[in-house]
Amino acid sequence: KIDHLNYFGDEMLKDGNGPEPDFWRAPTDNDFGNGLDQRCRVWRKAGQERQLIDQKVLNISDGEAEVRFTFSLPGLKGETIGTYESVYLVYADGSISLKNSFSPSVEKLPEIPRMGMQLQLGREFENLEWYGRGPLENYWDRKSGSLVGLYSGKVKDQYFPYVRPQENGNKSDVRWASLTNNKGAGILIIGDQLLNITAHHNLMEDFESPVRTIGHIYNGKEVINRHTCDVKERNLTALNIDYLMMGVGGDNSWGARTHPEYTIPAKNYEYSFRIVPVQKTDDLPKIAREKIQEK
Repeated sequence: KIDHLNYFGDEMLKDGNGPEPDFWRAPTDNDFGNGLDQRCRVWRKAGQERQLIDQKVLNISDGEAEVRFTFSLPGLKGETIGTYESVYLVYADGSISLKNSFSPSVEKLPEIPRMGMQLQLGREFENLEWYGRGPLENYWDRKSGSLVGLYSGKVKDQYFPYVRPQENGNKSDVRWASLTNNKGAGILIIGDQLLNITAHHNLMEDFESPVRTIGHIYNGKEVINRHTCDVKERNLTALNIDYLMMGVGGDNSWGARTHPEYTIPAKNYEYSFRIVPVQKTDDLPKIAREKIQEK
């Protein structure tokens, strides 16, 4: 029988946490300029502060189990603004198929900066490889100059040191991506649709300036994350596996919003991906192709 309580593996997650819903990004200069940091703030901790309202475990066979979680998402005043369901199909070989769905509970919610999940691993998972757009960061509305191909690099090199810390390092139109340690062990992420992938030795909060100011003090308090020197690497590897990341805009930085076709309206969404444990001898492109063909 599958051990439902240990399906992520103790060694893989000994210094991290399993996937959790993520709806926020560290505001960019353009976001600050058009007020997204305040307008969309209801999404900032909606994933972190989710409340479990139902869970079910079903043994399908000796080699497959289904684990289903349903969460309510809180608003700024504790009201429920949506529900989020994650269904894990766990297989005997250690692989997981993860299906997610989101439904808003109230009308007139602002656009969602990000629709995805974050997974934290140990710092040793330093090697990133992906089949998607690259090699540099690219976004929904800033990707035509980034060609689809097979790319690889160190996680520490995915960080782009904007003078004001902000969202950075995203890779769009990703078919699959892997994170491995120097022994070649790690995980392979395979999208059932195109994904956005971001990997850092930091959490989102490390890139988030709470206000847009050039001063050290704002409203009597010292402002954090003002400059590149404020960003310190952590002893972890954070991987964002996103269905969507809204565009970064840029018509101007003092009011223009991201074009509507590159935003994420608050409506129903469904997306899924697979997590496959891998080792040094594995042919990652071959495994990805085979898993995709199984759909």
